[in-house]
Amino acid sequence: MSDAWRRAPNEVDPLSWFSGPLVPIVFGGLAMTFGVAVTLISYWGDPIPWFDWAAAVCLLLGFLAVGLVASPTLKASRLVRTIPPILLGWASFILSLAAHLDGPPLMVEVWWAPIGLAFLIGALAPYASAIRLLAFGSASVVYSAIVIAVVPFSSVGYWPRFSEALIGSGFVLVATAASTVFAYQVVMRIRHWSSTDPGAALSSAVLGESARMDILQRELASIGDRTMPFLRRIAHSGIVTAQDRDHAKLLADEVRGELVERANRSWLDSLAMRMDLTVLDADHHADRMTANQRAALLGLLGAVSENIGDTRSTIVIQLRGEPDGSTAVALSTDVQLPEGRRTTLLAPHYFSLQAAVDGLRWSTGGGLGLQFRLPPKSGKNS
Repeated sequence: MSDAWRRAPNEVDPLSWFSGPLVPIVFGGLAMTFGVAVTLISYWGDPIPWFDWAAAVCLLLGFLAVGLVASPTLKASRLVRTIPPILLGWASFILSLAAHLDGPPLMVEVWWAPIGLAFLIGALAPYASAIRLLAFGSASVVYSAIVIAVVPFSSVGYWPRFSEALIGSGFVLVATAASTVFAYQVVMRIRHWSSTDPGAALSSAVLGESARMDILQRELASIGDRTMPFLRRIAHSGIVTAQDRDHAKLLADEVRGELVERANRSWLDSLAMRMDLTVLDADHHADRMTANQRAALLGLLGAVSENIGDTRSTIVIQLRGEPDGSTAVALSTDVQLPEGRRTTLLAPHYFSLQAAVDGLRWSTGGGLGLQFRLPPKSGKNS
């Protein structure tokens, strides 16, 4: 099955959904306003049954549950996080219908419960995959149609019961179709965009390798600056004294030690010479990264380094091997940036990094931080 069916929009583009809870707040506010208004009008002058108030409370709890789904810190699976809002929406639906068993006649075409359930499914769209929205939405359509067709509620009698079932479930059907298409299109387009822009990644990789070669050339030049004067003096004099032999031995030991130390550096260690970067990578896991992974990480490191400017903050990146052969990577800096500026900084580099690594997560505080995992062996998109 295509990845676009199995991933939620905020999984592939969390930066665009940092406002997270605002989506269920807006949808919930519209649904609750409409529901309360219709309820008050329907029972004008009469006491409102507790079933309708209980239905409104269940619907409100459903939107609050969607707000929890939007939280990036929640560790439960997407499936587990999707079930409670749907169950609360179903409970709200049947409780509202129960209020009309002996109450005033119900006009299905302006009944708030199916519209509230439709808004609830729509609020889940950014946080659930297309396949889950299709499955739970379809189940909600069938559920609402069966409940309307089977429960003997008091209706105005304009429509046959079958038509009322179609009208009531139609709101849910439209929301299901719209949410599924939305989630699929967002994920499909983002994944397509990130996977069909190899030029930027290759360009960054070339720049990164060029930077490393520049560093190595400078270091080798510094070694030459120390050894060449001594060799020229020996060649010019044509005489090698005991003092020259001792000096040559010390110089050789120093150069050998430096060359061995530099040969053991990873590409990140080399870049740390030019950036305010602290690398914790004792086992040289950085050298196992693919070209795309290096390019994506380099672009992000360059952006962060430029934006922290002359502050005293240091970028710390740690790579640690995992038992399954993967590599856990954590990058952090204590620089504090406003939310808007932080999002603007991370957004251009997010897609290429997301396409190259697994489990990418951003910190939700004011500082800059991220964690991701490099798959075993060649990794993703190698």
